[in-house]
Amino acid sequence: MKYRNSFIFLILFVIFVLLLSACSTGSQSISQSTSSSSSSENRKGYPQGVSDNEIVIGHFGPQSGPTAIYDSARKAAESYIKYINENGGVNGRKIKMISYDDGGQPAKATQAVKRLVEQDKVYAIVGAIGTVSNLAVLDYYKEKGIPVIMMGSGSTKLVEPPIRNVIGLGVINYGVEAKILLDYTVNELGAKKIAIAYQNDDLGKEGYQTVKINISKYNGVEIVQEVNFLTSDVEFTAHAQKIAESNPDVVMVFSSPNPVANLKKALYKLGMNNVPFVVNSVGANDTKMFELAGPEVWEGTISAATIPMPGTSDNESLKLFVERFSKDFPNEPIVGVSQSGWAQMEVFVEAVRLAGEDLSWDNLLNSLYKFDKWKGSMYAGVSFSPENHYGSTSLFMTKAEKGKIVPISKIMTYDPATNTISIEQ
Repeated sequence: MKYRNSFIFLILFVIFVLLLSACSTGSQSISQSTSSSSSSENRKGYPQGVSDNEIVIGHFGPQSGPTAIYDSARKAAESYIKYINENGGVNGRKIKMISYDDGGQPAKATQAVKRLVEQDKVYAIVGAIGTVSNLAVLDYYKEKGIPVIMMGSGSTKLVEPPIRNVIGLGVINYGVEAKILLDYTVNELGAKKIAIAYQNDDLGKEGYQTVKINISKYNGVEIVQEVNFLTSDVEFTAHAQKIAESNPDVVMVFSSPNPVANLKKALYKLGMNNVPFVVNSVGANDTKMFELAGPEVWEGTISAATIPMPGTSDNESLKLFVERFSKDFPNEPIVGVSQSGWAQMEVFVEAVRLAGEDLSWDNLLNSLYKFDKWKGSMYAGVSFSPENHYGSTSLFMTKAEKGKIVPISKIMTYDPATNTISIEQ
């Protein structure tokens, strides 16, 4: 009897083991099936972020914090993507953009871009906003080789020397712009004594240093005061007093929007509302500045722009932007930052279109080299080559008047190859 019970126990044990093995085998089979399905697109030779029907791209920028005004660019990019997708996508593929808020902080930008590349597996980074943020992840860009296109920055360090997979400044280069602003300040405004205020980071320093280097070319022109500040600064009374005491003919500023607004408010309180105020485009060329500084304070501010103003051009892309962006984001300004976000995405979409079915990173980057004064976007012209990764190198001067940003000069274009500036006739 004892032997019989043992025998029965043995049989039951064997059956249990066989059942367990069968379950294990079934589970493994399901796992393999899932893995096979998820890698099917890779077997077609697509890079990460690309499938038969979709292209996933990444973006980061300040959606909060002191430079949140730049978030209009992300919204405009989304508006353009929506338009493209509604009209069949690009070569039959819809575009999806994943965006993260870095608050304008390099540490958060680093976290964001690593998440986009390593977890979200995006195809490319497009329109990433911020000079210090993009510089913070520049080595990572180089390491991964992922296409980084039309950054929301004008820093020379991002394009000189050219990096194969990092291509396109979404705004005019800070140094080029500073040369043009200085020339305008001296020759058009007649300035002899210039006060300079600049943001103490890569965004502000490049414009400031360019002026310092080039001012000796103008006889009798000097810098009578220099002040600097941080992006997060809100109190500018001391800065304004120093500038006022130097009695300048013109105040030049290289900064992001919020500090510019606070500085001009401080100068206005000291009665300096009649002294010309010349600001770089990323710090001034947006109608939101009338709200940040106050309409009467911001009135008359001189700046520059790389994109025609609504109502001033027959540019078809500009007309489409005004129509669609106003519909998708009715509370956002249609001048300035938002325009650059739309235009940056136009460049990317055209590059994808030119790349055709071969969407390898290498072929996408090569497609950008086909741009030669391309006018299919809102930009005045876009050009790339292996030696020129600037992209947008044309601008015109603007002035803040009665709640609008008004063009006040012809288009001026910089040629990186010859280091010369030409004026459109």
